[in-house]
Amino acid sequence: MYGDHATHCAGIAAAARNNGIHVAGVAPDAKLVSISNSLHGTTNSRIRRADGINWAWRNGVDVISNSWGSSTKHPAINQAIYNAFRYGREGKGCVIVFAASNDYRRPVSYPANCNDTIIAVGAIEKTGSLAPYSNVGEKLDVVAPGSDILSTMPNNMTGEMDGTSMACPHVAGLAALILERNPSLKVTEVNDLIEKNTKKITVDYSVIKKNGSWNNDFGYGLIDAHKTLMNTPRR
Repeated sequence: MYGDHATHCAGIAAAARNNGIHVAGVAPDAKLVSISNSLHGTTNSRIRRADGINWAWRNGVDVISNSWGSSTKHPAINQAIYNAFRYGREGKGCVIVFAASNDYRRPVSYPANCNDTIIAVGAIEKTGSLAPYSNVGEKLDVVAPGSDILSTMPNNMTGEMDGTSMACPHVAGLAALILERNPSLKVTEVNDLIEKNTKKITVDYSVIKKNGSWNNDFGYGLIDAHKTLMNTPRR
């Protein structure tokens, strides 16, 4: 994995058990595949990110976790995301999870907002309150822990980080657990299981969407791995 940020996110999703550094990922038996590289200062970073998504689905990746955003929309990114949903996992579709971004309550950012099949993830704090930096709004799907998260760092170290970047791999790890239990599920079925089996934070959930009651700040609610897996049918 490239750098502190990517290594930290990867550990949240799938750090192995009994690794000697006292952290384990949400899906410790999942196989991590790195498609990251140094993109800073390049003129074609959006094309390279689109190429990474296309590489992932073409090479058998089931869940694509994206703790990044872009200030500018790009058709290559949109097409790559569509390709992963349409053609990934032999037509069952890759699960694509994006961080909602850290713009202090502004609407969910791009690319998290560009396709309804994306799971857009906001962040909560240890208290259960919305993290003040988390983006919100109609494209938000769920929330997950994002503040003071301990995970892996380069050189066999650990460290804490904050952000919707940290919330995103919690959801990606849950998606991996679902597919470990039942790899025949379609992407829409995985998304529905995650969104229908959340824990509702004690706020107003008066809006009704496809997968139940919804809130502007918390989406469908806080992901609940135990409840979700108990309601995941075995193959």
